[in-house]
Amino acid sequence: MATVATNAALTAAVASSPYTLVGAAMVGREIENIEDSQLMGLLVTGEEPIFAAGGEDGAVLFTSTRVIVAEQSGIISKRLAVKAFRRNAIVSYAIDPDKLTNLTLFGAFGQVNLYFETGFDPMLLSQWLGETLGSN
Repeated sequence: MATVATNAALTAAVASSPYTLVGAAMVGREIENIEDSQLMGLLVTGEEPIFAAGGEDGAVLFTSTRVIVAEQSGIISKRLAVKAFRRNAIVSYAIDPDKLTNLTLFGAFGQVNLYFETGFDPMLLSQWLGETLGSN
């Protein structure tokens, strides 16, 4: 019961937050050699990288336990703002493979829109997302 109360309290806290975790991020193309991702240094002990994408405006790393997003921020000086959320916080998703592939994740963290460059195969994340929703 304590876990349910904690999750409900967390959801309420996030819902009343004045900002979303990540509104939208351009995360580029798939990185074929996942070890080349600039976000690999953020992994914790026991966490396994599954899929990575990156570009000039940002990056994303899907792992066994989290989604880590880095997006360009700042007008004068460019810097990366890194945000992460638990994989098990995702409750649904939508993929729109128009000109840019748009992956929208929904959960206790709010809504996250990740935009992948042209040529990205939207089915690359289907197994990871299926396992994620199957375990929640």
